[in-house]
Amino acid sequence: MRRYGDLKVWSEPKDSAYASLVVRNLHNRISEFQMRLGVYPVNLLEVKILPNRQAYKQITAGKGKLVENSEAFYSPREHIIYMRSPDQLSGKVYSDILMHEYIHWFLDETLDNVPLWFHEGMAMYYSGQFSFDAYYNFTRYRFMGYRLSLKDMAEAYPADRSYWDMFYLTSVFAVSYLDSRKHEDWQRFWDLVGYNYNRMPAEDVSRVDFIRAFNVSFRQSLYAFSREYDKTLKRYSWQFPLVGFNAVLFSLLPFALLAAWFKNRRRLQNLPDAFPEEEETETEPNPDEPAENPPS
Repeated sequence: MRRYGDLKVWSEPKDSAYASLVVRNLHNRISEFQMRLGVYPVNLLEVKILPNRQAYKQITAGKGKLVENSEAFYSPREHIIYMRSPDQLSGKVYSDILMHEYIHWFLDETLDNVPLWFHEGMAMYYSGQFSFDAYYNFTRYRFMGYRLSLKDMAEAYPADRSYWDMFYLTSVFAVSYLDSRKHEDWQRFWDLVGYNYNRMPAEDVSRVDFIRAFNVSFRQSLYAFSREYDKTLKRYSWQFPLVGFNAVLFSLLPFALLAAWFKNRRRLQNLPDAFPEEEETETEPNPDEPAENPPS
């Protein structure tokens, strides 16, 4: 076991060097994240690196294909992050994935009654998984007719798995909306959480009720925010066909380029030779012209 600041990592001796790297990278990101929100969990985060595929398979059995095929996952029951050993990860450090799982742990440690969409939105937003690609995919899904409302995303993932990507994207854009469009309220929310959580003695610390803190900070209910967010998406609905049309064009681009290449190839084959070979003709030498190689 290796400890660094507010986290400890368990691993087999063969993975000790990797564990040190994980501790170092994750600790730096955790410190920056906690200072940004002003909330500091009391308990230590535990990360367990499972030594082989069999061990990871045993610990994820019965948790669904999404968890079984993951590189790491957070167990809410145990409050532990499990991850694969480096030989299963091709020697890479999945810093963003670990940060994603840490944020799930962070929310479980500090808040009660957190909606599922807020869990996933926070995890994506602060782990580096919120990018232009996410925006592009979000608008593309909207163009394709996928719609989800936050009020239906509080407790469970969609039964239809084809909606899972849209669930994550809708969640992260909702968190982004709170931070960017309601930034003062967003800061007030985390100030309120930090004040009520960190002011208690370590032995008496208790989690803050999310719904109450949200209602006070944003001066509206979760249901009202869900309706506001849905209306906002409708106002920007003109963007969805545009991005969706571009997505169709990009998907057809390789076929268009291939067709153009074959068409150009056929055209070149049908053209006459630009420089036809000249027929060889015998000519008599001109006595007035000197020979190219005069005899010595």
